[in-house]
Parts: sequence; C-alpha cells; structure tokens
Amino acid sequence: MKNLLSATLVCLIISASSLIAQSNITWTIKDKLEKGEIKSMTVFNSNLSGFSNKQEAINFCQKLKTNPEVASCDIITNNGANCDVKLSMKQPHNKQYYIGFAQKSNIANIEVNGQKKTTAQMLQEMRDKKK
Repeated sequence: MKNLLSATLVCLIISASSLIAQSNITWTIKDKLEKGEIKSMTVFNSNLSGFSNKQEAINFCQKLKTNPEVASCDIITNNGANCDVKLSMKQPHNKQYYIGFAQKSNIANIEVNGQKKTTAQMLQEMRDKKK
C-alpha cells in the first residue's frame, strides 16, 4: 500500500511540475515603444523565451490563440528555447491589460525597450504612479 501511495505521489509531482514548467517565460517586445504608444498598437513583433523545447513553444502559442482578444499568433522562428512571434490583437488595449494578459498566460517577465521586469513589478509601478 505504501508503494502505491508513493508511486501516486511521485506521478502527481511530475505532473504538477510539467504544468508549471512554463513559469519562466519572458515576453520581449522587439519594437521600440514610445510613451503611450502601446494604447494604439495591435501588432507586436515579439520574442518569447524560456521554453524547454520546440513543442512547448508551439503549445504556448496555440494557447495564446485561444484568447478571444488575440487575432493571430504566428511563429516566425522557433529554435526550442525561444521563438520569434508576431502577435496580433483584435483591438488596442492599455498597458494594464497587457500585464494582466501576460499573467494569465503564465508569462513571468516582460521586456520593453531593453528593460526587463516581472509583471508584479510593472503593476506595482503603475500603482505607485497613481498615488
């Protein structure tokens, strides 16, 4: 009985670790963004990094396509650990929306104009500015 319980526990741990394996993804927006420009953008030339293999990157982009606000998510290049992606939204949104979009998609970091921050840091900065 102990062996069965131990085997079940090991299987659950392995399953859980594969579910959260994408927790280190970084979304890099390759275009230089001016202040406020994100509010009018619908197409993002991006790089997604932090994958363990090509299939994980493909699955992640397929997951992004299921979002009702995403018009398309096309992989330009995929070398396994990262992929260049053209992400098109149906309509423009504000910065807070994109941070929430990243959090819901399990994207840990966003890099814009060479500055890499976690989604939590970006939200905190927005809150601090409103004070």
